[in-house]
Amino acid sequence: MRKLLGLLWILLFITGGAVVYCLFAKEMTSTQALSSFLEEQIDVSGVPIAQNSYVTDRQGSQIAEFQPEENRRYVSLSHFPEHARAAFIATEDQNYYEHQGIDPLGVVRAFISNASSGSIEEGASTITQQATRNMYFSHQQTYERKVAEVLFAYQLEQTYTKNEILEMYMNTIYFGEGIYGFETASRSYFGKPSSDLSLAQAAFLAAIPANPSYYHPVDHPDRTRERQQWILEKMKETEAITAEEKLQAAQETVSVDLQKSKANPYPDYTDYVKHEFRQLVAQNEGWTERINQAAESEKEALSEELDTRTEQLLQSGITIHTAMDSDLQTMLTEESRSYWQQRNIEGAAVIADHKAGAITAISGGADYQEYEFNRAFQAYRQPGSVWKPLLVYGPYLEEKQRSINDLVSTEKYCAASYCPANESGTTKDRVTIEHALAFSYNTSALRLMHQNGLDASFQYLEKFEWSKLTPGDRQYAAALGGIEYGVSPVELTSAYTVFSSGGTYEPPRAITSVTDADGEILFEWETKETVVWSKETNDQMREALRTTVLSGTASTLKEVGDVSGKTGTSNNTKDSWFAGYDSRYTMGVWHGYDEPRPLNPEDSAISFWKTMYPLLYEKSGQP
Repeated sequence: MRKLLGLLWILLFITGGAVVYCLFAKEMTSTQALSSFLEEQIDVSGVPIAQNSYVTDRQGSQIAEFQPEENRRYVSLSHFPEHARAAFIATEDQNYYEHQGIDPLGVVRAFISNASSGSIEEGASTITQQATRNMYFSHQQTYERKVAEVLFAYQLEQTYTKNEILEMYMNTIYFGEGIYGFETASRSYFGKPSSDLSLAQAAFLAAIPANPSYYHPVDHPDRTRERQQWILEKMKETEAITAEEKLQAAQETVSVDLQKSKANPYPDYTDYVKHEFRQLVAQNEGWTERINQAAESEKEALSEELDTRTEQLLQSGITIHTAMDSDLQTMLTEESRSYWQQRNIEGAAVIADHKAGAITAISGGADYQEYEFNRAFQAYRQPGSVWKPLLVYGPYLEEKQRSINDLVSTEKYCAASYCPANESGTTKDRVTIEHALAFSYNTSALRLMHQNGLDASFQYLEKFEWSKLTPGDRQYAAALGGIEYGVSPVELTSAYTVFSSGGTYEPPRAITSVTDADGEILFEWETKETVVWSKETNDQMREALRTTVLSGTASTLKEVGDVSGKTGTSNNTKDSWFAGYDSRYTMGVWHGYDEPRPLNPEDSAISFWKTMYPLLYEKSGQP
């Protein structure tokens, strides 16, 4: 009896509300002030529908899916099969294309149907109301929410077409298992797009939203099938399908195979893609300039605004197209993790295709998991001597117009009270600049930087991208890689591509373009080619870096191929680096521990390079 009275009260409330709405709608043409008031108070121009975004590799294959809290693959209404749309209209809102957001007759019809069946078979809300609820409100049943829902539904009808609202509705319905939208449900329960669903399958899916737990297609398939049959009957009654089509669909066996979200197979790379995407948005929308020009007290707030903007875009159904080489990425992560785990050390490695100006593979650590600390772009460590070609030798040759065959002393030298020793402790009177670089004499590097001047040397270094470089780093210890925060493996690898581009620098990128849900380009990197030094200087640097491999500190690599590069270690060998290149690829490697402590000599980055390079050769197919 109490249930019946409750239903009667609800009916009276909804009916009364519907009558008020009808009178309200009738008077709208002559009551412009109220219409304007609603338009001002209820803004539905921006529809907050979070959508999944996608990442593709260089071949265009999807490699990752960025999911917001609601797992949703948003598609246009035309993508849904006609019988799927008809299923929801027949069961949820038969007068959908006639009413203006509220359907009083539908309320009465639903009440009678539910009362006669003894259960909730039909809902009293229109599709517009349900779309409004899905987008703007919780599903908590309160009178206040119901009134607000009616007002929002009216505004939605004034702002969008019926087909646009139906598209919103079908993309926001909940199907259980964290699945939102008919398209996502189709791919999750049947493993195929909704456009390929049969009538029976579409009606089966349409049964779930009435009560996703009760009609769970895996846990309670009999209940789902029972409601599916009822939906098919309703479709026949509304002449959406014929009696023959209904019979055939009713007899079809429908089986589901719930597809759980697959783990991201390339987290090292795609996590970096997210990081780079933020940089891309900052460049394209002017955030970089705004933050750089802002007062220190305003920078943090602007950075948080940029974070919010980036997240909004990642929830808008975009596709981020990248240069990732799936074969190289798989090889690099599998081999590097095995290598580092066996030695109980940490590391990071980055491979750039300098011909294409692209980052093709990244390894972020010995046991890297998605969204953890990615050492490839989040670890900033002292670069040691691997920095010397960029800060000392290249700038010196360019500024002084000198040759690598000119002589320089290796004797002890001090600059501004900074007096480093050579790694081996040995000195020679005079050696060629090429020899000093190849054997990494600290005293020679300091001499040349002192002669060149701090300002002259750093003006070349600052042409590269270093996010942690500070004004305080402009001192002589930097000649040997002694700086406050350090550099990341991505930054160092990117900088080394200058040697393969004739002395010009354009940062290699992971992202090639970003498109919206319709395939229109939203973002691309602006061409930013910087002349660092002349081709003559660059050719000399290439020769010296080749000598480093043939007879210098990297001579263990001389048998592996036509490789050039430079080693680097920080104080007490807490960091070990090697950055090098061949005719196509530049690869940077860092070894160390998260809590810095000395490495064993056999755990140097160059030993990793020696192991990895032949595998890179195999995958790249380059001579």
